[in-house]
Amino acid sequence: MRFAPIAETPRFRLQLPRYRAVMSDQTAVIPGSHDAASQELAMNLGAPPSLIQELDRGVACDVTEGARREWLVTSGFGDYALGTVNGLATRRYHGLLVAASTPPIGRRMLVPFIDEEVTVGSARHALAVRRWSDGAVDPDGHRRIAGFHLEDGIPTTVFEVGPARLERRILLLREPRAVAVLWTLVDSPASIELDARIFVEHRGHHRLDPDAAWLPEVRILHGEGARAEIMLPANAHAPTPTTLFVAADGATLAAECVWWRRHQLVEERARGYDALGSACHALTATVILAPGETRGIVIGLGEGATGSADDPLRAMLASRGLDAGMILSRERARRRDLIERAGLASAPRELRSLALAADDFIVQRRRRDGSEGRSIIAGYPWFEDWGRDAMLALPGLLLATRRGDEAKLVLATFLDHLDGGLLPNRFPDERAGAEYHSADAPLLALVAATEVARATGDHAWLATELPRLLSITASYLAGTHHGIGVAGDGLVTAGEQGLQLTWMDAKIGDLVVTPRAGKPIELSALWLAATGRLARFIAAHAPSFAEDGARLAAAAQRTASAIPRFWNPSIQCFSDLLDGPAGDDGAIRPNQLFLLALCAEHLPAAWRDDALATIQRELVVPLAVRTLPRGAAEYRGRYEGDQRSRDLAYHNGTAWPFLLGLHLRALEAAGSPRAELLRAEVLADLAARAHEGGIGSLPEIVDGDPPHTRRGCPMQAWSVGCVLEALLLSAVERAR
Repeated sequence: MRFAPIAETPRFRLQLPRYRAVMSDQTAVIPGSHDAASQELAMNLGAPPSLIQELDRGVACDVTEGARREWLVTSGFGDYALGTVNGLATRRYHGLLVAASTPPIGRRMLVPFIDEEVTVGSARHALAVRRWSDGAVDPDGHRRIAGFHLEDGIPTTVFEVGPARLERRILLLREPRAVAVLWTLVDSPASIELDARIFVEHRGHHRLDPDAAWLPEVRILHGEGARAEIMLPANAHAPTPTTLFVAADGATLAAECVWWRRHQLVEERARGYDALGSACHALTATVILAPGETRGIVIGLGEGATGSADDPLRAMLASRGLDAGMILSRERARRRDLIERAGLASAPRELRSLALAADDFIVQRRRRDGSEGRSIIAGYPWFEDWGRDAMLALPGLLLATRRGDEAKLVLATFLDHLDGGLLPNRFPDERAGAEYHSADAPLLALVAATEVARATGDHAWLATELPRLLSITASYLAGTHHGIGVAGDGLVTAGEQGLQLTWMDAKIGDLVVTPRAGKPIELSALWLAATGRLARFIAAHAPSFAEDGARLAAAAQRTASAIPRFWNPSIQCFSDLLDGPAGDDGAIRPNQLFLLALCAEHLPAAWRDDALATIQRELVVPLAVRTLPRGAAEYRGRYEGDQRSRDLAYHNGTAWPFLLGLHLRALEAAGSPRAELLRAEVLADLAARAHEGGIGSLPEIVDGDPPHTRRGCPMQAWSVGCVLEALLLSAVERAR
């Protein structure tokens, strides 16, 4: 059975003739590809989009290929909407409103989907699509998709229903926090009727609740236009209640409160997780759309158990009403401003797309004193804000896009949480308190702080932050938690049983998959870069810290003198780790890129050239760098299967886009003519693969083996940030 007995049978079950969707190899990022009618209508909704990333009909409406492409919109508070281009939910995270209960984390699935049904003439047509536990797909609204595109990052689906052409756009508002779903009847001989069935859930977004027994309380608010409140009760998967406020001007509202059970999430099943979900049909909004008209539904977070009269969404609606055109126009203007602020208005479209994607990861997080701060979500949908990821991504996400003030806030927010010289590894979604088990995050913060001062020219800011930054260096010199510290030879050591302290952090139970206790090469590279930069800054701009500067200069010299120990002539590159429990690790791994990118001046030119040649030959793939060469005994070329299978592959052959940014920077630092060639290859690969995976963004990982399928998080902060940094911030700019 697809539904539990309490669920009503859907009113639609259309049996339309099927056709075969053909996937086009010509899919690309195409600016301004609307037809004339769409362009004219777009002008009525504000300035038209400047960047359109388009999928052709064959991909967008295909039940398999359309579900492999995902879109993302975010609010800047940790809230997000995530879906596939054909509308078929395949993950527990797919939904229209996943809201942060304690921004930017504590995220809950609140509105998983809105199922639409339209009446054109006397015929009713479903636009929704769902796969059930028996594998059947019903309804099959994906067959009515005529195209999909991102308009400056706004997901837009085009439906053809008989003689009518309908566009749906999804975006998240920031003030107030809400999702807006907008429908525009682009072309039709007459008005159409649209039924929008609003479904709700109330669970932490990492969990599924297929047997949920609670019911929402739905109140139609008469006398306030088409308004309603949906009260979601506390339950085993959401410890506090949540109120949603619904606005749908021009609509007729009807309460429903019926559970639909056992829809199948195929991506969860493929990853070895629970894969059946349920959702409650809470409310139906019925609207009449005239040709050329835009109507919308806004669903926002009410404040208080009954939605107080002064909550932000109610205040906005009271002052301006639900103006769908205004909502879209304001969001388009905000996104255009991001591109213009970044100085990328005339840049290649691939760079403009990544600059828009960069904004998705920047979120508000209160500082410890209650003032406004910033953080960086590591990846969507399942990562929180991680210290390591934030510091690595920061230069590309915020400095390359000219958002220096926010970059300072990110650093200040994380530095508020220093503990024994360590930065939070992450702020978990489902429990209080930060985790501290990252040996690289504090060192990355030191490097990022010097990058911020360089990019903004704000030396006074860095001088103000010096005491907190110097507390990190003092903790490393003295030794801190988890065996992290600077050894007598000047190299950084780290290691504690059962913990993985570097970015190669996969674990299976108590098994650390890629053990790196000892002296990992990237820790000493980051320490050398950080101490050298801070020493030079103090000498030039902060003479009152001269004693600290001298101590850092001496530490940098000791480390530089010890770095040659990593050189391994037998593999013509640098060893990955020294002095581990089993001795040195001479595997060819990409962690040496930190050394090659940040400390090139400390290395003999012949070593640099040989190491870069080895990395290029053994590890580099399109848009990523492998973690292990294909000939290694531990190599696994595909990241798939259950959790154990994936974890064994995670750092043993899987390729990472963020490393490509480091590789490009390393080539540039070495003065290699390969740098410009690689930059051109990266832009070409971005264009060729723009329609894959998380469209408009970059994934966490890709398979080490061809065809290098995108895997892991479809949108990852350090992938976007490190590639943007390498493409936009030249060596000359970094040297200023």
